[in-house]
Amino acid sequence: MRHLKSTKKFKRNRAERKHLWIDLCQALIIHGKIVTFTARAKWFRGKVERMITYCKRNPENEVAALRLLRRHFPEDISKKLYREIAPKYKDISGGYTSIHKLSQVYNQEEKSLVTFSEVA
Repeated sequence: MRHLKSTKKFKRNRAERKHLWIDLCQALIIHGKIVTFTARAKWFRGKVERMITYCKRNPENEVAALRLLRRHFPEDISKKLYREIAPKYKDISGGYTSIHKLSQVYNQEEKSLVTFSEVA
């Protein structure tokens, strides 16, 4: 039984899952929006938001924040996340991404559009 199992496997081992969320995060940071399956979108949403929170936590210490991001992303993507995306959300605590379902029919290739939330 799968009681209290918190992660989704997606029929991948641990290393493949790690590369999957890193690739999805990089695509979202570069393009601003991506289309993926709904389950994947919900799964990696928290990971993207955690990276933005890392950037917000260290606004005056750029080196520390970039070191945290460099563990997962290349330097150009880390700098874009720290210098362009994270400052937009400095007054917001969470909810940096939004997921929009593309298909109205249940269980028909449930694709979703993932974008960064608009700041008012």
